[in-house]
Amino acid sequence: MMKLKPILASAAAIAMLVGMAACGGSDSNAGSSAKTDSNEKITIKIQTFNNPGFAKATDEKPGADLYSKYEKLHPNVTIQETAAASSDDARAAFNTAISAGSNAFDVYLTEIDWMPSIMAMPDKFYDLKDAAKDNDWLDWKSAEATTSDGKLIGAGTDAGPEGICYRSDLLKKGGFDTDRAAVAKWLGGDNATWDSYFKAGEEYTKKTGKPWYDSMSAVYQGMINQIEESYVKKDGTIIAQDNAEVKKIYDQLTSTQDISAHLSQWSDDWNAAFKSDDGFATTLCPAWLVNNIKGNAGADFKGWDIADVFPGGGGNWGGSYLVVPQDSKVKEEAAKFAAWLTAPEQQVAVFTTASNFPSSPTAQKDSDVANKTDEFLNNAPTGQIFTNRADAVKVVPFKGAQYFDIQTKMADALNRFDVDKSQSASESWKQWLTDVKSLS
Repeated sequence: MMKLKPILASAAAIAMLVGMAACGGSDSNAGSSAKTDSNEKITIKIQTFNNPGFAKATDEKPGADLYSKYEKLHPNVTIQETAAASSDDARAAFNTAISAGSNAFDVYLTEIDWMPSIMAMPDKFYDLKDAAKDNDWLDWKSAEATTSDGKLIGAGTDAGPEGICYRSDLLKKGGFDTDRAAVAKWLGGDNATWDSYFKAGEEYTKKTGKPWYDSMSAVYQGMINQIEESYVKKDGTIIAQDNAEVKKIYDQLTSTQDISAHLSQWSDDWNAAFKSDDGFATTLCPAWLVNNIKGNAGADFKGWDIADVFPGGGGNWGGSYLVVPQDSKVKEEAAKFAAWLTAPEQQVAVFTTASNFPSSPTAQKDSDVANKTDEFLNNAPTGQIFTNRADAVKVVPFKGAQYFDIQTKMADALNRFDVDKSQSASESWKQWLTDVKSLS
């Protein structure tokens, strides 16, 4: 789960934010239902954002009701969740709390882009290796959260393989074929490139006068994730300012301003556009974003679908981890809980109820995952589509400790040009170079 946004939280709760969650195994076996032998009453506080799918389903968000299940398996344990208003709020509070040694929460949900900076301070987090020994993850997923000496800092929750979600109702009004196989072919099929995606957009916008994609910064995220070393080399050298591939992506994307909806991702205007008659026709669609689309358009909205295609072949955007701070007063029990939440059985439950695609190979092979369809997306076979999209991922980008801050500055640069229109593309690029230099 990635750059996910709003879930209700009080101001007091937001002030307490300290982190985000990862994944692990059960007490001794990923599928075990054994209850704890201890009678000691324990409260485990978990901080989340958006919708990781752990909680009981509500009208606003789907969920697998895992907290109640865990409490039944462990009668002495009470789970208390606080959901942050946004990932940005959560990250800011998380950084403050970890620096201060606060133990406001025992488990935190963290975005994948935070992990490099978290991995730079491993002593502040509990080693989940033993608790999660029976769990399995994609190699790159576990590698992102494993130190050089073998300590497991984060237990992986979901992965973010991407397809293209599209408004079939808007395409139909424009006279385009809305069949998902036809849409995939139109965008380039197995040979889809960013050029073919933008070319289709030019055709759509020219014919309808409506925007093709939602947010320039969102599309950039999909493009930059296909570069192995974009901002930081594996030896820690910052190369963002001198990387010709980064400049090439920036120039290509800023040349598509005519087909952009000129929206800042996660803004109120962006949220509203998912159901607008004048809204955008497509959005890059990692599995976790399906929940955002449902929440913004309304579960009864008819029109959204998904194509089994992605420019450049494949891409992963997002996916989260559960981490346990060393300062937690119940860190051993919190580690068991984080491991259980991210065991294959629970990852299957989360995908089938809340659409967050498993990062566990065992879970990915489960028939409930492979056979999942989504009524909201015109009964699309999302289990098969996201499995195909996960198989298409060929590049796992390296993200150093400075990655998150550099990427945030790039989003600001694109928004200055495309949303605020306060700077030209060249002016905003120059400011980004200055901003990156100040981070060095």
